[in-house]
Amino acid sequence: MSIELDTSEGRKQYLTEKLDDLLDAINESYGTVLMEELLNRLELTIRDFNDEMKILCDQLVKKQEERQHLLEIIKSSNEMNTQIKSSKSSAPDVDSSLDTLRRETTEQLENNILEESKEDIPIWEKKLAKLEKK
Repeated sequence: MSIELDTSEGRKQYLTEKLDDLLDAINESYGTVLMEELLNRLELTIRDFNDEMKILCDQLVKKQEERQHLLEIIKSSNEMNTQIKSSKSSAPDVDSSLDTLRRETTEQLENNILEESKEDIPIWEKKLAKLEKK
C-alpha cells in the first residue's frame, strides 16, 4: 500500500486510517463520533493556518512596497543633498526644505514602525491581553 501525502485527499485518507487504528479499542458508537470531531477540528486548524499564512504574505507584500517607497524618498533626499553640495549654494530655503524632508521621512518611518509593531501582534494575543486586564 502506497501512501500519497502529496494530495489533501491522500493525507486525509492516511490520517483516517491511522485514527481508525488508534480508535479500535474504543466502543464503536463513540469511535465514529470522536473520529468525525477530530477530522472536523483538524480541517478547521488547517483552514485557520492557511488563512493566517495568507494574511502574513499580504502584510509582507504591503510592507515591502512601503519600504521601497521610503527608499525612493531617501534616495531622492540624498540626490538633492548631493546637488546642493555640488552647486555650493547655501540658500536657506534649500536647507529648510531638506530639513523638512528629513523630518517628514523620519516621522513616516517612525509611524510605519509603530504600525508594524501593532499589526505583528496576533489576534489571540490581543484577546489574551484583554482577558488579563479584567
